[in-house]
Amino acid sequence: MMRSDRLEQFKNEFVKNRKPLRFYFSLAVLTVILVVHVTNPPKTTLSAPREAEASTSPASPCDSAQAPAVSLRCISFNEHLYAVADVHLQSQGIIFTASDEHKMETFPVVVSHLASAGVKPLLVTNAGIYGTDNRPLGLLISPQGKLHSVNRASGAGRGNFSWDSAVFQIADDDTASIVPALSWQDNVHTVAATQSGPQLVSSSKVNQSLPVQAKWVYSRTAIGVDQSDRKIVHVTVSRDAVTLFELATFMANELHCSEALHLDGALSAFYIPNSSDKFVFSDPGERIVTALSVVEKKNK
Repeated sequence: MMRSDRLEQFKNEFVKNRKPLRFYFSLAVLTVILVVHVTNPPKTTLSAPREAEASTSPASPCDSAQAPAVSLRCISFNEHLYAVADVHLQSQGIIFTASDEHKMETFPVVVSHLASAGVKPLLVTNAGIYGTDNRPLGLLISPQGKLHSVNRASGAGRGNFSWDSAVFQIADDDTASIVPALSWQDNVHTVAATQSGPQLVSSSKVNQSLPVQAKWVYSRTAIGVDQSDRKIVHVTVSRDAVTLFELATFMANELHCSEALHLDGALSAFYIPNSSDKFVFSDPGERIVTALSVVEKKNK
């Protein structure tokens, strides 16, 4: 019964029975009860919805339980969210591969091909630029050897690949580096390499040729070398569409990379084979030609 209805009931009782003292006493008691009820509602009316909300809140896409074998973290930087895989090259390796018969492949197919070769990747992402013929456009060194030679074409008019194109490479002493494609030299100690562009960071500074404002924004993949230890590599995908300058700023100022390279855009994602939720952020719904795989190193 509403408060006004109860008051009206007591008022009618007063008129009928002519008992003013009883009426006023009852009215006072009713007022106290109503005030207590309004100012101190039952706990169940608030606690139940809060508990339901907490139980249905989604888990972090970078939860360590999702990828126990990979050092994976989510970082918010300048209003954009990034997933970062920290790869320690002394215990983990990075290999680059290209699709068979120059066909675009899904991430699960890439993993299946690696498994048939005895390789079990911990994490896979897209890597390097390829042409309309589904062939790598630049240097690609895989476990099978050199699949494509370095491409020294230059000029921003030819697209991102030839705009400050560079090579990410790993040597047999577990150190990583990124060098401009024009100055790259073949070396017997290079065990893995991919060429792409543009180079985002050099000498711990953002590439000054990258425009601060740009209309081209995509979810993007990048790789960087830690400035304090060349045996630590940071592989990054952005959840949001970002410019090359925004990505470079993140790699330099947040991840503290001495060098960083843009690998690809638009279909960027992390694929984790041993996770119930295979994709970090989302499945891009695309097929890839060149892949970067993080693998557990075998004891030497």
